[in-house]
Amino acid sequence: MASNLSDEITLYKTLVIDGSNVSYLDVGQGANVLLIPGWSLSPRIYEQSARQLASNGFRVVVPEVYGLNSKKELALSDRLEGLVDHVGLFAKTVFEDESFNLVGHSLGGALSILSLALGRVDVEKLVLVNSIGDPSWVGRNAKASTMNERPINDWIGAFVMDFAKTRHKNKFVMRLASESLMEFMRNPSRVVQYAMIARSLDLRAEMELVAKSRTLVLAIWTTDDIVVPRESFESLALNLKAARVELNGTHAWIFTASVQFASLVGEFLKP
Repeated sequence: MASNLSDEITLYKTLVIDGSNVSYLDVGQGANVLLIPGWSLSPRIYEQSARQLASNGFRVVVPEVYGLNSKKELALSDRLEGLVDHVGLFAKTVFEDESFNLVGHSLGGALSILSLALGRVDVEKLVLVNSIGDPSWVGRNAKASTMNERPINDWIGAFVMDFAKTRHKNKFVMRLASESLMEFMRNPSRVVQYAMIARSLDLRAEMELVAKSRTLVLAIWTTDDIVVPRESFESLALNLKAARVELNGTHAWIFTASVQFASLVGEFLKP
């Protein structure tokens, strides 16, 4: 039976991995879940959702992947493979020989797909929430195209509009804005270039590998998401042979609808 949220203890911890200090959120007891955040997002903004999911009988771990509270510095030449190696080593250190399930949000979804395709992790179930990774896009002229051809001002504007819709729905969003700005000021070139990498991702070959592994996949998308368009989501779900769920909400649904997230994901992940 699920415990009360008030009974859960939220813990922020730090590990030294490969010479780097990596902070992470660790909450709850039960089946292990590793939640990979979206680009530049810290574990704190996922706390409400992690606590809700933990109350359904899970141990939820959310690592700092990208920078501000992690001393891990990755050469841009590593592209996303460096982040994938980092995630795999973190999972091995935290869970040791215990099994775990994987949840990825936005760019964290792409890292999750890559982690499975490259053999950095081995999980039975994968949940992708508004995941980046499939390049399908339809331009304003209704012509089928790819995300790499999406105008950069359109891409940036989508994030700005999503933030505007989200900022009153989660108490950590303003902290997110502050942390993202600090990360940009600390290393603007790295932030911008990784954003461009995310924009041009094409993981269709890696998705086929995940599908062949028979990993159970749930792909979630929200109808007001203008960061990841419908055509990208539909192609991603098809290539992964994933179960699909469409809901109302924005790209930030995972941390603005924490109760709904925990109920849906908890039901899929339960043993």
